[in-house]
Parts: sequence; structure tokens; C-alpha cells
Amino acid sequence: MTSAVQLASHPDPTLPTTLIVTLAGELDYTNTTPLHHQIRGLLEGGYRHLLLDVGGLTFCDSTGIGIFLTLRTLITDRGGLIVLSDLPPHLRRIFETTGLVQHFTLQPTRADALALLRTTSSPS
Repeated sequence: MTSAVQLASHPDPTLPTTLIVTLAGELDYTNTTPLHHQIRGLLEGGYRHLLLDVGGLTFCDSTGIGIFLTLRTLITDRGGLIVLSDLPPHLRRIFETTGLVQHFTLQPTRADALALLRTTSSPS
């Protein structure tokens, strides 16, 4: 039985152009479309950068990877940066095996990701 993916948004006043999202649960074909719509809706708030804390994902299939790629395109088209933090070992293995590590900015912890975004974000 699939446990639905859970999304939580965390505003940070020091990063007004960055959407910070935590994902938990199982990301698969049963819930990628609603998740995609949720994140796109949140990004309509004028965010340029995206931090995805994926440490709580217990499963991610190819449709979940597809969402990451779609969001990467959306953010880079805005001139922004997408950062993934806290990749669990099973997800890190997928990113390394497929070469996706070359297409995403990965940070070991959320704190590291926030520090990186603070140095690269510009208030615009």
C-alpha cells in the first residue's frame, strides 16, 4: 500500500525568492501529478529558487524522478537554482547511477542547502 507523499512548505524571511519544500512518504505514479500541481502553484508566488528537502522520502519511482527534472527545467528557465538536500541512500544511488548528480545541486543537509542559497540568491 502506497503512503501518499506529504509536502510541507517552509518560508524563510532571509530567502524571500526561495521556495523551501519538504517531501516525505512515497513518491510514485499515484501521486506525482497532484504533487507537481501543488509545487507549481506554490512557485507562482514569485519564487526564483527551489530547495527540496527529500530526506523523508521512503520511495521514489521514475515518475518521481520525472517531477524533479520538470521542476529543474521550470526553475532554470527562471534563471534560478534548484537544490536537493538530505537525499536518502536509495535516492542518492539513483541519482549517481543515472548521472543526475551532474544536473542538480545536491547538499548533504538542509542547513548546507540554505547556506548555499544565501550565498547565491539575489533579492529580485
